[in-house]
Amino acid sequence: MENNSNSNGNTILLTVIGVATLLVALVGATFAYFTATVSNSQAQSVTLTTASPVSLVYTGSPLSLPNAIPGATDSAQFTVTNPSSSTVSQTYDLTLIIDKNGFNTTDGEDQLEITITGRGTENQPSISGSPFNVTDGTDEAKATTQYKFVDDQLIAINETQTYTFTINFKETGSPQDNNQGKTFKAHVEISDPKSVQ
Repeated sequence: MENNSNSNGNTILLTVIGVATLLVALVGATFAYFTATVSNSQAQSVTLTTASPVSLVYTGSPLSLPNAIPGATDSAQFTVTNPSSSTVSQTYDLTLIIDKNGFNTTDGEDQLEITITGRGTENQPSISGSPFNVTDGTDEAKATTQYKFVDDQLIAINETQTYTFTINFKETGSPQDNNQGKTFKAHVEISDPKSVQ
């Protein structure tokens, strides 16, 4: 009798272990059924590098009229270049900046005239003396007036655009002693370059 109950105990124990093993196998199988593996060996890579435009090149020679008398005029050329090493076409502005202006219009006439011709200047009028913030002749003003005469001019890669700057101390046909010993100074600046596709 004792042998029989020992055998029944072993059978129950083996049955419990078998059921537990089956449950573990089922849980493992269920988990494995919902799990997938991913291989990233063929993942697509993306690289984007933006263009870096090369600086526009502005070249020109100074324009000087020393000891000018009424009727004196002179011209000089300057250029803007988008080098061949550039990666894109660009646009730019050109601005005339008045650094110093002692000319005046006490006799009622504009005696100083500036004309700039070239790409993008077709609709720009000549700049004459009165817009320069002239003084009444008692002192030489340091005017800082700015005149944009080219706006968003397009320039292609490896292109050079040429401009002509002309200054004219106009002869009025009457005494112009009020502008003896006066000084006018200005410079042209290139600004606001933008890349264009």
